Amino acid sequence: MGVLYLLIYIFGAIFVWVGSYRVLDDVLAGEPLMEAMQIGGFGVLMIVQAAILHAVVLHRRRDAGVLEAFEVPGRRWFGVAAAAWLAPILVAWAQFEWFVDPIRMFPVITVGGASALVMGGVSRLLRKHRLRWPLTIAAVALVGLPVGLLTVSLPMSHFNYHLSSVQVSMFQDHHGGLENVVFEADDPDYIAGHVSPIGEQTSEWLSALANAEQVDISEEIAAGRMRRLEDGTLVRVGEHGEELRLHEWDSVSKDIDMAMEADRAQAAAEEAKRRAEWEVEIEKRRQGGRLFR
Repeated sequence: MGVLYLLIYIFGAIFVWVGSYRVLDDVLAGEPLMEAMQIGGFGVLMIVQAAILHAVVLHRRRDAGVLEAFEVPGRRWFGVAAAAWLAPILVAWAQFEWFVDPIRMFPVITVGGASALVMGGVSRLLRKHRLRWPLTIAAVALVGLPVGLLTVSLPMSHFNYHLSSVQVSMFQDHHGGLENVVFEADDPDYIAGHVSPIGEQTSEWLSALANAEQVDISEEIAAGRMRRLEDGTLVRVGEHGEELRLHEWDSVSKDIDMAMEADRAQAAAEEAKRRAEWEVEIEKRRQGGRLFR
């Protein structure tokens, strides 16, 4: 039974590992997570079953079987594990500070270091507990692996947001072994807005044409709403007695064209301003996010 629970531990850890990698890959690619989470969940279930079987074996044999020979990890273990966990992230951050592109990251080392750190801490904490090894191995699979992957994914997302690509070595699903995968930076393309030829000035003309009415000039003059000047020009009289110019029908088309041209120029200027602001924001993202800038 000792060999059996060890095999279940190993296969469960493999499923959790593969599922965690798939989750990380799908999160960065924006893909659905259900399939990857099912793989990881199956691995978690296997680890729980192995822990139960392991506990049964310990209860019957009164020892940890092949794991009995493992001593409680010492300071060197914790030092090496902490270095393996944090050093690759520090190296990646140094590349980010120096604008290296793509940034090389080593998630296998990071996740392994986090798992070793959890293993050492839990086994040392439970060194006198009968279920020390079942709980330790379960903690590695359920805590060490996720913490390690989180340590990888958060900086990677930060690098991508600030327009730096990241190259990592990941396990191939079909052929096995490691494969270099580049996660491209979140470098968006500018989407130009539609420049409408109808703006405020054109809208005023269209509104005036839509609301135009045929009137009797003689009645309008008699009512004081219109006035004929000495040169024969007709004007409309405003509420406060001001003279309002009337447009000749022959010039209306030209005036509308001029209004549309003015509206297009204003819309183009606003679009140029939006693009300039977008370029400033993108450059801030490209240069930002660093501790020493």
